[in-house]
Amino acid sequence: MYLNLLGVSYRRIPVLSIGRDVYLDTRLIFQKLETLYPPSAAHPGISAAGTGKPEHTALEQLISARTIEGQLFKSFVQCLPKSTFSDPALLRDRAALNGVDVDKPGAVAPLSPEGMAKGRAEALALAHRWVRWLEEGLLSDGRTWILDSNAGGAGPSLADIEAVWVLHWVSGFPGALPAEILSAESAPKVFAWIQRCSEAVKEAAKAAPATQSLKGEDAAKLIVGAPFAQPEGEVLRKDPVVDSLGLLKGGAVKVWPTDYGFSHKDVGNLVAVDEKEFVIEAKGDFARINYLYHSLQDAHGANSNALIGQLGLSPKTVFDLPLAKLVLLFFYRSTFADRVEL
Repeated sequence: MYLNLLGVSYRRIPVLSIGRDVYLDTRLIFQKLETLYPPSAAHPGISAAGTGKPEHTALEQLISARTIEGQLFKSFVQCLPKSTFSDPALLRDRAALNGVDVDKPGAVAPLSPEGMAKGRAEALALAHRWVRWLEEGLLSDGRTWILDSNAGGAGPSLADIEAVWVLHWVSGFPGALPAEILSAESAPKVFAWIQRCSEAVKEAAKAAPATQSLKGEDAAKLIVGAPFAQPEGEVLRKDPVVDSLGLLKGGAVKVWPTDYGFSHKDVGNLVAVDEKEFVIEAKGDFARINYLYHSLQDAHGANSNALIGQLGLSPKTVFDLPLAKLVLLFFYRSTFADRVEL
């Protein structure tokens, strides 16, 4: 609820604040930190961009795309034990986030035992394929980390983080993944790699400087009272779709996901659009919100009540003509499609 103090309604996700700029989504946070604080001896970079090898960057991006665009995370959620969401308050919160009123007769919360059971078999099959792809592919030669080819690399990279996080997360729930899918016997290379990643995180935490904890209200006051950390930026004009839609700096927009958490909407004025970010300034005395953004593509269609166009790796655009509204649908480098209503 403390995100509301910043004017942010979007998802239940990690956020980063640098001054009054708030960055949503872990991937944008990684990108921003790597850009604003270039790798040095004090804090080595983790992204493949610092390796000087384009193929490493491509692999990193492919792994990222597969974990999100391939529905891997959504499937792994359905692998969790039914007792994971036994807390009625948590179940109700997540249902409301997805526009489900659990008090309506016949309503089934997505994370209820009934909802979870529906997709578990398919989810386990996908988990098995992911583990085998790593065991028999990227880690098959016994390398320590994904990008080091067993040549004594400096440590885990962003490629490891992108590949391991969902496995590390779900394996922390006893009974989520059967031993025949993930164990020291069924997938020894993957199992040992997950342990190495865990140890690397522990070591990094020990070496990290002490942090100060703040209550939500105090953190919000500190953020809103701070200056903006970055130049304001402009609305990208060279993108033909941005140009054709007439997106204008300062225009009022509403942003929300269409696949998950779509009952939470952010309202503000458009600040900037470039190849990497979509930025709005929340209405009221709030923060500037930065979203991960990829280029747009048209997906015109006559039926305004349906999403026209095949959803893929690129963003789509929908015209809601009967309501005289322009609706912009885009992806945050994932299948988490978002709508921006002008």
